[in-house]
Formats: sequence, structure tokens, C-alpha cells
Amino acid sequence: MKRLYILLIAAAFLSFAGCEYFENSDTQNISSFEVSLNGLPLLPSSLTYVGWFDGDDIPATYLFDQDADANGKIYYNNPQTSLKFLDSAQIFYITIESKADVGSPNFRPSSRIILQGRFAKGAANLLVSENADKFASARAKYTLDTPTDTADAIKFFNGLWFVDSLSAGTPAAGLDLPLLYGGWIYEGWVEVGGQRISTGRFSNPQAADLFNGYSGSLLGYPFPGEDFINNPPAGLTFPLDLRGGKVYISLERNSGDNSGTSPNIILYSADIPANPEQNKSYELNYLNNTLPHGYAVIKVDLLE
Repeated sequence: MKRLYILLIAAAFLSFAGCEYFENSDTQNISSFEVSLNGLPLLPSSLTYVGWFDGDDIPATYLFDQDADANGKIYYNNPQTSLKFLDSAQIFYITIESKADVGSPNFRPSSRIILQGRFAKGAANLLVSENADKFASARAKYTLDTPTDTADAIKFFNGLWFVDSLSAGTPAAGLDLPLLYGGWIYEGWVEVGGQRISTGRFSNPQAADLFNGYSGSLLGYPFPGEDFINNPPAGLTFPLDLRGGKVYISLERNSGDNSGTSPNIILYSADIPANPEQNKSYELNYLNNTLPHGYAVIKVDLLE
């Protein structure tokens, strides 16, 4: 019986059309299943990356666990993968899990998905968001203002919020960014005198962030941002004059922290004008970073 070997290689961006590779074929076994991942964040020694299959007709199925190397890369190749669940697999994804939980009787995937992709013809691109292609065209604006304090000593340029339309009197969300998988989170930053300070982390770009440690006692806008008037970190003096500084939005591993000490992957940036206008919204620019990514490929042994 003649064997036909077919190797499918993931293209730069595959259409997410569902797994149809195994339809209308007499498939004996899988020659190999290959996964290649790049740009992964460094994890604490107690955590590791785990690969999973999932589909409408199968539960989430554990495949492997592996630490990334010093360059954030993982390569996995199983030459004897069983077809038992692969012919029903529609999605492949990578989560972050505790090493102590790997292999336990009730081991299930957490919500901390780092990369995910849907199979199309036996291959899947693994990305940080279902809409990762929208990063370059996403809207990102900020406005200088200090809504959490009304003291005369506090000026509008002592705070920065990712808000739009203050000049029209109707504050609106300044960010329209792709929603991330659960293993990631956004974080805002300002930079003054070469020192970067967090405005807080957020999963929903159109809702308040998780941090208000520098703000005053009044309510801020219901969007990400921060007033820099209380509790200055070492090396800075509050109220913080943001004029002539910089602003960033970064991509961070969702560690459960409300803020960080330095950005991981900077996605958007802008220079804050030396003479900004009050209530005026300014745009941030996408930096065209290479985001964490990967692919999963099934090499199949077909029988004619």
C-alpha cells in the first residue's frame, strides 16, 4: 500500500476556518505534530508553558509542557502523535500553568492563554489575540488632565488619561485595542527624565484600569489613566510635570499584579508636547513590534 506524506506549513496569517484536513481521507496515523513558539515572556521557575487541543467534540486535551529557552522560544515535535483526538481538534493553544499542577488527576487549562489558533487544513497560526491583525490600525489617544484632585497647586499636565473628547465635554474611551487572551494584559506608562512609571494595567481598554496609587481622592475617568500627585516613587517629585515627557502602552504577561516596574513589549508610544493644550486629545503611534507568535503543524501519513 503506497503512502503519501504531506507536510503542511503554516503561512504568515491563515484564515481561521475550522479543521477540515481529515475529512474524506483514509488516515492511518499521524507522522508528527510540530509546534514552534517565539517571543514568549520569561516565567518564574514555578510556572511553565502547556499546549492543549480543544474542539466541539472533545474536551481540552493536554499535549505537552515545556519551559521556553533564554530567547523566549519553544520547539516541540512529537513523531508518534495519536489520531484519537486530533481528527476532532479545532483549536490549539498555549497556557501558563503551575508546574505542581502538571500531570495531576484533574489537570485542566487555566484562563491564562498566551497563544491560540484555529486549525485550517492541519495548520494553525498562534497569536496573542483573535484580532491580532488589528493592532496596527487600532485607535489610541490620551489627554492630559487631573480629575482626582481640585487643588490649585495641581495642574492639568500632572495627570494622563487614555480618554478622548474632553474638549467636547463628553469624555469617551481613548483606546480601541484588540481584546487579548487571558494570559496577557495591557499597561500604560509615562516617562519623565528617563524614568518610566506605570499608569496601571488593564484588560478592558474601555474601562478603568487596576491601579490608582498616585491619584487623589476624587473619582477618575472610567478609563485607564492616572494622576501623579501622591506617593511618588524614588527619584521623582509629585505633582509630576508630564510636559515634554513620553507616553506608552505595553503588552505584559498577566501575573495578577496591578502595575509593573518596567514595560515588556511597547506597542504604542507618543511624545508629550512641551506646551500641551488643556482638554486636547493626542494620538499614540503603533511601533510595529514583533509580537509573540507561533504555529502548529500536523504532518500526516495518508493511505491510498
